[in-house]
Amino acid sequence: MKATPWAAVTALFLAALCAFAPGAASAQGRDNVYAVSGVYVDETAENAAAAQQAGFAAAYRIGFDRLVRRLTAPADLAARGMPVVEGPAFDLLVLSVDVEEERRSSTRYIGRLTIRFNPETVGARLRQHGLTVIDTRTSPVMIAPVSAAGTAEETAALWREVWTQGGFGNELAPLRIAPAELQGAPAWDVAAPFAQQAASASAIYATLSVQGSTATAQLVEVGANTRRDRGTVTARIQGTDTASLRAALASLAEQVNAQVQNEWKSRAVTTGGGQQRGRISASALYSDQRQWEQIKDALEAAAQTVVSEIRIEAVGRQGALVSFSFVGDENQLAAELARRGVSLQNTATGPTLRVAR
Repeated sequence: MKATPWAAVTALFLAALCAFAPGAASAQGRDNVYAVSGVYVDETAENAAAAQQAGFAAAYRIGFDRLVRRLTAPADLAARGMPVVEGPAFDLLVLSVDVEEERRSSTRYIGRLTIRFNPETVGARLRQHGLTVIDTRTSPVMIAPVSAAGTAEETAALWREVWTQGGFGNELAPLRIAPAELQGAPAWDVAAPFAQQAASASAIYATLSVQGSTATAQLVEVGANTRRDRGTVTARIQGTDTASLRAALASLAEQVNAQVQNEWKSRAVTTGGGQQRGRISASALYSDQRQWEQIKDALEAAAQTVVSEIRIEAVGRQGALVSFSFVGDENQLAAELARRGVSLQNTATGPTLRVAR
Protein backbone atom coordinates (compact mmCIF):
# COMPACT_ATOMS: atom_id res chain seq x y z
CA MET A 1 0.00 0.00 0.00
CA LYS A 2 1.36 3.44 -0.91
CA ALA A 3 2.15 5.64 2.08
CA THR A 4 0.48 9.05 2.17
CA PRO A 5 2.30 12.24 3.23
CA TRP A 6 0.11 12.34 6.34
CA ALA A 7 1.09 8.79 7.19
CA ALA A 8 4.75 9.75 6.90
CA VAL A 9 4.30 12.73 9.20
CA THR A 10 2.36 10.59 11.67
CA ALA A 11 5.10 7.97 11.66
CA LEU A 12 7.72 10.63 12.28
CA PHE A 13 5.60 12.09 15.07
CA LEU A 14 5.27 8.71 16.79
CA ALA A 15 8.98 8.02 16.40
CA ALA A 16 9.81 11.38 17.93
CA LEU A 17 7.58 10.67 20.89
CA CYS A 18 9.26 7.32 21.41
CA ALA A 19 12.70 8.92 21.18
CA PHE A 20 11.89 11.71 23.62
CA ALA A 21 9.57 11.10 26.53
CA PRO A 22 8.80 14.52 28.08
CA GLY A 23 7.76 13.01 31.38
CA ALA A 24 11.05 11.20 31.60
CA ALA A 25 12.97 14.38 30.87
CA SER A 26 11.19 16.26 33.63
CA ALA A 27 11.66 13.33 35.98
CA GLN A 28 15.36 13.29 35.19
CA GLY A 29 15.60 16.88 36.36
CA ARG A 30 13.92 15.98 39.64
CA ASP A 31 15.92 12.76 40.05
CA ASN A 32 19.12 14.74 39.60
CA VAL A 33 18.27 16.42 42.91
CA TYR A 34 18.53 12.99 44.53
CA ALA A 35 22.13 12.48 43.35
CA VAL A 36 24.73 13.57 45.92
CA SER A 37 28.15 14.18 44.37
CA GLY A 38 31.54 14.98 45.86
CA VAL A 39 31.16 12.59 48.81
CA TYR A 40 34.71 12.18 50.17
CA VAL A 41 35.61 9.14 52.29
CA ASP A 42 38.86 7.89 53.83
CA GLU A 43 38.54 4.53 55.60
CA THR A 44 41.01 1.99 56.97
CA ALA A 45 40.35 -1.72 57.63
CA GLU A 46 42.16 -5.04 57.90
CA ASN A 47 42.25 -5.55 54.12
CA ALA A 48 41.47 -3.73 50.86
CA ALA A 49 38.00 -5.22 50.39
CA ALA A 50 36.94 -4.37 53.95
CA ALA A 51 38.30 -0.83 53.58
CA GLN A 52 36.31 -0.28 50.38
CA GLN A 53 33.19 -1.69 52.01
CA ALA A 54 33.68 0.68 54.95
CA GLY A 55 34.21 3.55 52.51
CA PHE A 56 30.96 2.85 50.69
CA ALA A 57 29.05 2.50 53.96
CA ALA A 58 30.42 5.85 55.13
CA ALA A 59 29.49 7.40 51.76
CA TYR A 60 25.91 6.18 52.15
CA ARG A 61 25.63 7.87 55.55
CA ILE A 62 27.29 11.11 54.43
CA GLY A 63 25.27 11.23 51.23
CA PHE A 64 21.98 10.58 53.02
CA ASP A 65 22.73 13.28 55.58
CA ARG A 66 23.46 15.79 52.81
CA LEU A 67 20.38 14.77 50.86
CA VAL A 68 18.07 15.15 53.86
CA ARG A 69 19.44 18.62 54.54
CA ARG A 70 18.99 19.46 50.85
CA LEU A 71 15.34 18.40 50.76
CA THR A 72 14.10 19.83 54.07
CA ALA A 73 13.71 23.20 55.74
CA PRO A 74 16.17 23.79 58.62
CA ALA A 75 13.43 24.52 61.15
CA ASP A 76 11.53 21.37 60.16
CA LEU A 77 14.66 19.22 60.49
CA ALA A 78 15.60 20.81 63.82
CA ALA A 79 12.15 20.05 65.21
CA ARG A 80 11.99 16.41 64.07
CA GLY A 81 15.62 15.41 63.93
CA MET A 82 17.61 13.51 61.34
CA PRO A 83 16.06 10.16 60.33
CA VAL A 84 18.26 7.25 61.43
CA VAL A 85 19.16 4.79 58.65
CA GLU A 86 21.69 2.00 59.11
CA GLY A 87 23.12 -0.96 57.22
CA PRO A 88 20.66 -2.96 55.09
CA ALA A 89 18.07 -0.15 55.18
CA PHE A 90 20.22 1.70 52.62
CA ASP A 91 19.50 -1.05 50.09
CA LEU A 92 16.01 0.42 49.67
CA LEU A 93 17.27 4.00 49.42
CA VAL A 94 20.38 3.81 47.20
CA LEU A 95 20.05 3.23 43.47
CA SER A 96 23.71 3.28 42.49
CA VAL A 97 27.19 4.57 43.28
CA ASP A 98 29.48 6.32 40.80
CA VAL A 99 33.19 6.51 41.60
CA GLU A 100 34.53 9.95 40.69
CA GLU A 101 38.05 9.09 41.82
CA GLU A 102 39.62 6.61 44.21
CA ARG A 103 42.90 5.44 45.72
CA ARG A 104 43.44 2.25 47.60
CA SER A 105 46.10 0.27 49.41
CA SER A 106 46.08 -3.07 51.19
CA THR A 107 44.31 -1.53 54.20
CA ARG A 108 42.99 1.89 53.12
CA TYR A 109 40.34 3.25 50.76
CA ILE A 110 40.13 6.92 49.74
CA GLY A 111 37.39 7.93 47.33
CA ARG A 112 35.21 10.71 46.01
CA LEU A 113 31.83 9.26 45.11
CA THR A 114 28.38 10.14 43.78
CA ILE A 115 25.49 8.42 45.55
CA ARG A 116 22.24 8.21 43.57
CA PHE A 117 19.22 7.82 45.81
CA ASN A 118 15.73 6.59 44.97
CA PRO A 119 13.31 9.57 44.97
CA GLU A 120 10.28 7.44 45.87
CA THR A 121 11.76 5.52 48.80
CA VAL A 122 13.66 8.52 50.16
CA GLY A 123 10.55 10.71 49.94
CA ALA A 124 8.47 8.08 51.70
CA ARG A 125 11.10 7.69 54.45
CA LEU A 126 11.24 11.44 55.11
CA ARG A 127 7.48 11.88 55.13
CA GLN A 128 7.18 8.89 57.48
CA HIS A 129 9.53 10.78 59.79
CA GLY A 130 7.21 13.81 59.65
CA LEU A 131 9.40 15.91 57.35
CA THR A 132 8.11 17.98 54.43
CA VAL A 133 10.00 17.20 51.23
CA ILE A 134 11.05 20.19 49.11
CA ASP A 135 12.49 19.07 45.76
CA THR A 136 11.47 21.96 43.50
CA ARG A 137 14.45 23.41 41.65
CA THR A 138 15.14 27.00 40.73
CA SER A 139 17.49 28.63 38.25
CA PRO A 140 21.27 28.37 38.78
CA VAL A 141 23.38 30.70 40.91
CA MET A 142 26.95 31.47 39.86
CA ILE A 143 29.69 31.38 42.49
CA ALA A 144 33.02 33.14 41.93
CA PRO A 145 35.56 31.65 44.38
CA VAL A 146 38.25 34.33 44.45
CA SER A 147 41.02 35.01 46.96
CA ALA A 148 42.19 38.13 48.77
CA ALA A 149 45.50 39.68 47.81
CA GLY A 150 48.46 37.89 49.36
CA THR A 151 46.75 34.48 49.50
CA ALA A 152 49.17 31.64 48.72
CA GLU A 153 48.74 30.24 45.23
CA GLU A 154 48.27 26.71 46.60
CA THR A 155 45.55 27.92 48.97
CA ALA A 156 43.74 29.79 46.19
CA ALA A 157 43.84 26.65 44.02
CA LEU A 158 42.47 24.55 46.88
CA TRP A 159 39.66 27.09 47.38
CA ARG A 160 38.56 26.58 43.77
CA GLU A 161 38.93 22.82 44.09
CA VAL A 162 36.56 22.46 47.04
CA TRP A 163 33.95 24.25 44.94
CA THR A 164 34.44 22.36 41.70
CA GLN A 165 34.55 18.99 43.49
CA GLY A 166 31.85 19.77 46.05
CA GLY A 167 28.87 18.41 44.12
CA PHE A 168 26.90 21.65 44.39
CA GLY A 169 25.49 21.42 40.86
CA ASN A 170 22.73 19.04 41.96
CA GLU A 171 21.30 21.34 44.63
CA LEU A 172 17.78 22.80 44.46
CA ALA A 173 19.42 26.09 43.51
CA PRO A 174 22.26 24.65 41.39
CA LEU A 175 25.59 26.36 42.00
CA ARG A 176 27.64 26.99 38.87
CA ILE A 177 31.31 27.73 39.51
CA ALA A 178 32.71 30.65 37.52
CA PRO A 179 35.80 30.05 35.38
CA ALA A 180 39.17 30.87 36.93
CA GLU A 181 39.45 33.92 34.63
CA LEU A 182 36.86 35.74 36.75
CA GLN A 183 38.97 37.46 39.41
CA GLY A 184 39.12 40.72 41.32
CA ALA A 185 36.59 42.71 43.29
CA PRO A 186 32.85 42.05 42.87
CA ALA A 187 31.68 43.78 39.67
CA TRP A 188 28.66 42.89 37.57
CA ASP A 189 30.06 44.33 34.34
CA VAL A 190 32.95 41.86 34.63
CA ALA A 191 30.88 38.92 35.87
CA ALA A 192 27.93 39.34 33.50
CA PRO A 193 29.34 37.38 30.50
CA PHE A 194 30.23 34.44 32.74
CA ALA A 195 26.86 34.58 34.51
CA GLN A 196 25.06 34.58 31.18
CA GLN A 197 26.92 31.42 30.17
CA ALA A 198 25.87 29.88 33.48
CA ALA A 199 22.22 30.95 32.95
CA SER A 200 22.41 32.92 36.20
CA ALA A 201 20.92 36.35 36.80
CA SER A 202 23.55 37.22 39.42
CA ALA A 203 26.97 36.24 40.74
CA ILE A 204 28.08 35.66 44.32
CA TYR A 205 31.73 36.51 44.89
CA ALA A 206 33.18 34.40 47.71
CA THR A 207 36.49 36.09 48.59
CA LEU A 208 38.75 33.89 50.70
CA SER A 209 41.06 35.21 53.41
CA VAL A 210 43.24 33.09 55.70
CA GLN A 211 44.65 34.57 58.90
CA GLY A 212 46.48 32.15 61.18
CA SER A 213 44.13 29.30 62.02
CA THR A 214 41.00 31.07 60.76
CA ALA A 215 39.61 31.00 57.24
CA THR A 216 36.86 33.40 56.18
CA ALA A 217 34.95 34.14 53.00
CA GLN A 218 33.34 37.50 52.38
CA LEU A 219 30.18 37.14 50.27
CA VAL A 220 28.94 39.83 47.89
CA GLU A 221 26.22 39.24 45.32
CA VAL A 222 26.06 41.42 42.21
CA GLY A 223 23.47 41.62 39.46
CA ALA A 224 22.33 43.96 36.72
CA ASN A 225 20.64 46.31 39.19
CA THR A 226 21.68 44.92 42.55
CA ARG A 227 24.62 44.68 44.90
CA ARG A 228 24.07 42.80 48.15
CA ASP A 229 26.38 42.10 51.05
CA ARG A 230 25.62 38.51 52.09
CA GLY A 231 27.91 38.55 55.12
CA THR A 232 30.90 36.42 56.07
CA VAL A 233 31.35 32.71 56.78
CA THR A 234 34.14 31.43 59.02
CA ALA A 235 35.87 28.10 59.71
CA ARG A 236 38.68 27.04 62.05
CA ILE A 237 41.73 25.33 60.54
CA GLN A 238 42.38 22.44 62.92
CA GLY A 239 45.95 21.62 61.86
CA THR A 240 48.89 22.70 59.72
CA ASP A 241 48.57 20.05 57.00
CA THR A 242 46.83 20.36 53.65
CA ALA A 243 43.99 18.05 54.72
CA SER A 244 43.12 20.39 57.62
CA LEU A 245 43.13 23.41 55.34
CA ARG A 246 40.98 21.61 52.79
CA ALA A 247 38.47 20.62 55.50
CA ALA A 248 38.18 24.25 56.62
CA LEU A 249 37.72 25.54 53.06
CA ALA A 250 35.16 22.83 52.35
CA SER A 251 33.28 23.96 55.45
CA LEU A 252 33.20 27.52 54.11
CA ALA A 253 31.81 26.30 50.77
CA GLU A 254 29.17 24.22 52.52
CA GLN A 255 28.12 27.22 54.64
CA VAL A 256 27.74 29.37 51.52
CA ASN A 257 25.75 26.64 49.82
CA ALA A 258 23.49 26.24 52.86
CA GLN A 259 22.80 29.98 52.86
CA VAL A 260 21.76 29.95 49.20
CA GLN A 261 19.69 26.76 49.51
CA ASN A 262 17.89 27.77 52.68
CA GLU A 263 16.99 31.11 51.16
CA TRP A 264 15.44 29.34 48.18
CA LYS A 265 13.61 26.76 50.31
CA SER A 266 12.16 29.52 52.47
CA ARG A 267 10.69 31.18 49.37
CA ALA A 268 9.52 27.83 47.97
CA VAL A 269 7.64 27.01 51.19
CA THR A 270 6.13 30.42 51.91
CA THR A 271 5.27 31.57 48.39
CA GLY A 272 5.08 28.37 46.39
CA GLY A 273 8.38 29.14 44.67
CA GLY A 274 8.81 32.86 45.02
CA GLN A 275 10.34 33.16 41.56
CA GLN A 276 9.05 34.09 38.16
CA ARG A 277 7.68 31.07 36.36
CA GLY A 278 6.34 30.81 32.87
CA ARG A 279 5.32 28.49 30.08
CA ILE A 280 6.35 28.85 26.50
CA SER A 281 5.31 27.34 23.16
CA ALA A 282 8.11 27.40 20.62
CA SER A 283 8.70 26.29 17.05
CA ALA A 284 11.69 23.97 16.81
CA LEU A 285 13.18 24.34 13.34
CA TYR A 286 15.67 21.85 11.91
CA SER A 287 16.97 20.66 8.55
CA ASP A 288 17.46 16.98 9.44
CA GLN A 289 16.93 14.38 12.15
CA ARG A 290 20.34 15.09 13.69
CA GLN A 291 19.42 18.71 14.44
CA TRP A 292 16.06 17.64 15.86
CA GLU A 293 17.90 15.25 18.19
CA GLN A 294 20.20 18.11 19.29
CA ILE A 295 17.21 20.27 20.17
CA LYS A 296 15.60 17.43 22.14
CA ASP A 297 18.87 16.72 23.93
CA ALA A 298 19.18 20.39 24.90
CA LEU A 299 15.67 20.46 26.35
CA GLU A 300 16.26 17.23 28.22
CA ALA A 301 19.52 18.58 29.69
CA ALA A 302 17.81 21.85 30.66
CA ALA A 303 15.23 19.78 32.55
CA GLN A 304 17.96 19.32 35.15
CA THR A 305 17.82 23.02 36.01
CA VAL A 306 15.21 25.47 34.72
CA VAL A 307 12.87 23.51 32.41
CA SER A 308 10.01 21.14 33.25
CA GLU A 309 6.76 19.71 31.86
CA ILE A 310 8.06 19.38 28.29
CA ARG A 311 5.49 18.43 25.67
CA ILE A 312 5.84 17.79 21.94
CA GLU A 313 2.63 19.17 20.47
CA ALA A 314 3.29 18.39 16.80
CA VAL A 315 6.14 17.19 14.58
CA GLY A 316 6.86 17.67 10.87
CA ARG A 317 9.77 17.02 8.54
CA GLN A 318 11.47 20.35 9.19
CA GLY A 319 9.84 21.61 12.32
CA ALA A 320 8.05 20.76 15.54
CA LEU A 321 5.94 22.60 18.08
CA VAL A 322 7.08 22.11 21.67
CA SER A 323 5.90 23.61 24.93
CA PHE A 324 7.50 23.62 28.36
CA SER A 325 7.52 25.42 31.71
CA PHE A 326 10.55 27.26 33.08
CA VAL A 327 11.74 29.21 36.11
CA GLY A 328 13.43 32.60 35.93
CA ASP A 329 13.07 34.98 33.01
CA GLU A 330 13.40 34.28 29.30
CA ASN A 331 16.96 35.62 29.21
CA GLN A 332 18.00 32.98 31.75
CA LEU A 333 16.14 30.34 29.76
CA ALA A 334 17.86 31.39 26.54
CA ALA A 335 21.26 31.35 28.25
CA GLU A 336 20.67 27.84 29.63
CA LEU A 337 19.68 26.50 26.20
CA ALA A 338 22.62 28.31 24.60
CA ARG A 339 24.92 26.39 26.94
CA ARG A 340 23.42 23.25 25.36
CA GLY A 341 24.02 24.45 21.79
CA VAL A 342 20.49 25.65 21.00
CA SER A 343 19.35 29.24 20.41
CA LEU A 344 15.99 30.58 21.56
CA GLN A 345 14.88 33.71 19.72
CA ASN A 346 11.67 35.70 19.48
CA THR A 347 10.70 36.02 15.82
CA ALA A 348 7.72 37.39 13.93
CA THR A 349 6.06 33.99 14.25
CA GLY A 350 6.86 33.60 17.94
CA PRO A 351 9.61 31.90 19.96
CA THR A 352 11.90 29.74 17.82
CA LEU A 353 14.41 27.04 18.72
CA ARG A 354 17.32 26.29 16.41
CA VAL A 355 20.67 24.56 16.65
CA ALA A 356 23.22 27.32 17.30
CA ARG A 357 25.64 27.97 14.46
